[in-house]
Amino acid sequence: MKQKFNRMPVKVYRSCKVMCLAGTLLLLGLFSSCSDKEEISSLRTGTFVDVTMKVASFDQIPFDVAQNGTKAAVSPDGICSRISFAVYSGQGSNMTKKQVNQEAGSDGFGTASFRLEEGTYKVVVLAHSGDGNPTMTDPSKITFNNKNGLKVTDTFLYCEDVEISAQNHDIDLELERVVAKFQLHLEDESLPQELSQLKFEYSGGSSTLDAITGQGCVNSKQTETIDCTDGGNDYEVYTFVRSDSESLKIKVSALDSSGEVLKEQEFQDVPVTNNYITRYSGEMFSRAILNSAFSIVIDDVWGGTKDYSF
Repeated sequence: MKQKFNRMPVKVYRSCKVMCLAGTLLLLGLFSSCSDKEEISSLRTGTFVDVTMKVASFDQIPFDVAQNGTKAAVSPDGICSRISFAVYSGQGSNMTKKQVNQEAGSDGFGTASFRLEEGTYKVVVLAHSGDGNPTMTDPSKITFNNKNGLKVTDTFLYCEDVEISAQNHDIDLELERVVAKFQLHLEDESLPQELSQLKFEYSGGSSTLDAITGQGCVNSKQTETIDCTDGGNDYEVYTFVRSDSESLKIKVSALDSSGEVLKEQEFQDVPVTNNYITRYSGEMFSRAILNSAFSIVIDDVWGGTKDYSF
């Protein structure tokens, strides 16, 4: 026996359908209203301020540039060829960054302007002499993109948390040197005519900078190749000193124009200190012994220079 189903009267069915549709539209309207409020809220901003940042001085620049001690108001283009200004807000994955890169010779070199909402920002400024702009996505891990010159050059840093307000919108920056320099001084009476380049391979330092600590943050194996065509006797490379390493291991290879090795010299446990020059002086080509002893000095063109003989 087939079961019979009672059918809802057409008028009642249509009435229910209309009520359901009206309820659905009401809910959609409520959700839309909430969504609009959230979107508008996220777009609301506070008071914005036009901020000017100016490189006012460099700490620990060479004394032949700084006439009155280690701090002096000097033109930035006399110290570096590039300056990068970065302003960070937020934390972790929510961190945002505004960055301005400048080259020496451009208008306003050493001064940058930002339009910022009032609040606290981390400001990082780097002055260096590379041929590329640094990657500053993460202030605790800054890398340099130099292609044709030294990958790490003489580098100065400013890193501070700054409160931006209508009363604090012009900021003078004092940058401090954050590298150590190794200098090879050749005392040979004459250098081989076939000498074309010196290749420096060294470890113990870093080519990546943590701007927050002012120290190297990656255990880097650095390689730099320097032309010897000018017949000079002084050759230098730079590194960011790591907190867990106070010395470098360095191999210097003299190369001819074909890249063939003419002679090699190795230095073990080379002491490095931030803002100091470690200078090794001696004859590289006049001695028959491959690994002869160099003299070492640390004297002051920067914070100091350590001299060693070989």
